[in-house]
Amino acid sequence: MLSSVHSLLSWLNEAEHVARFQRYFGILPLPSAQPDLIPQNDKPTHLNTDTNSNLANQALTNLYNRHHERKITYDKNVLDECIQEINRSSNQNATKKPSPSDVDYVVTSWFWYYFFQIGSALGNEIFYILFFPTWIWNVDGCVARKVSILWTIFMYIGQASKDILCIPRPSSPPVLQLEKRYVAEYGFPSTHAMFAAGIPFSLVFLSHQRYEFDLWIGLVSASIICIWVCLSRIYLGMHSLLDIVGGTIYAWILVFVMFFYVETIDSFLLNHIFSPFLCFSLGIFLIKCYPSPKQWSTARSDTTIILGSTIGFLSASTIMNEMSLLEKPILPPVYEIMAPDLGLCVLRTILGLVIVGITREIIKTIVLFSACSFYGLDWKNAESKRFAKVEMPYYYLTYFAIGFNIGFTCPLVFRALGINRDYSYTEL
Repeated sequence: MLSSVHSLLSWLNEAEHVARFQRYFGILPLPSAQPDLIPQNDKPTHLNTDTNSNLANQALTNLYNRHHERKITYDKNVLDECIQEINRSSNQNATKKPSPSDVDYVVTSWFWYYFFQIGSALGNEIFYILFFPTWIWNVDGCVARKVSILWTIFMYIGQASKDILCIPRPSSPPVLQLEKRYVAEYGFPSTHAMFAAGIPFSLVFLSHQRYEFDLWIGLVSASIICIWVCLSRIYLGMHSLLDIVGGTIYAWILVFVMFFYVETIDSFLLNHIFSPFLCFSLGIFLIKCYPSPKQWSTARSDTTIILGSTIGFLSASTIMNEMSLLEKPILPPVYEIMAPDLGLCVLRTILGLVIVGITREIIKTIVLFSACSFYGLDWKNAESKRFAKVEMPYYYLTYFAIGFNIGFTCPLVFRALGINRDYSYTEL
């Protein structure tokens, strides 16, 4: 029995499955750089040898290389990376051809490339900073609080598990790793899979407790998002099948365990005036308890960002409730879904994101300068942010301020301008 389980886990963790998936959807190693990585029987049937050769030669002039050419940056999200690749692929240099050693793979289908890039972005910072504020400002604050609590639990446990288990990502070669920002992190479990398996389904179930809609439509939509994100991580060469399956199961177990307690947690945080101080202190404690990685990676900073933004938002909700700005509905759920004013939704979202962007730039500059000055470091040196004593306050305080403004400052601005949404049944 144990040998069968071990064999199954070993099979799921084989890097060749990932490499074959990449080749099928158009990520190919250059024959001149990696001549032995594409067996004849594994080549896509819709591309013949001449086509592959022509594409490879064309790539020497027009395509890009992430592994050798690009320096790893840690302040960029997937949107930044996509913009960089678009600019690079459109920048034709007729006089200087890159050498074969500068290009390690060919994209033969840009449709699938951007399809999977977008899918992967659904589990990255760019999605968090767009989805959660948009939902809070335009849809429902009650569901948003509970989902953010679950999101924080998923991501903290998942990221910490990575640095405890220390299971590496799929080996390269044969896998071609397209997303260099996360190469230094470990692979199991996939936190993208945990997010994709946990958050969409939690959002559906929590929303169904308050609003009338077809549950099956929600479950099908959540399933599509989950599959899309998970396959995207395989396409980008960042996770094995084992990482994806493990992350998915891990998330569903946490959903099953935590779903029955999230209402109690939310009620406690809303109705106790000292809960912001408790949450803020708990966030610092959890960051200090985070397992020390053997080598620096983005895992700790990403975890700190999630903790800071969620605790900031929950603290803002507590203060809003203490100020009687969160209205208790006259009737208990379930409520009918009413179509919002799309014009006001767009206006609130744009204005709110401007406030969030300004907050991020101001607070991160102040905190970075203050922390580096206190420890005698150069605040303009990007390496300074890798020190835990700088990294923790830099990300934690910056995103605490962002989360607080999302839940407190922005709604007050909307009320002052008369563009706020209906709060009569969406907050408590």
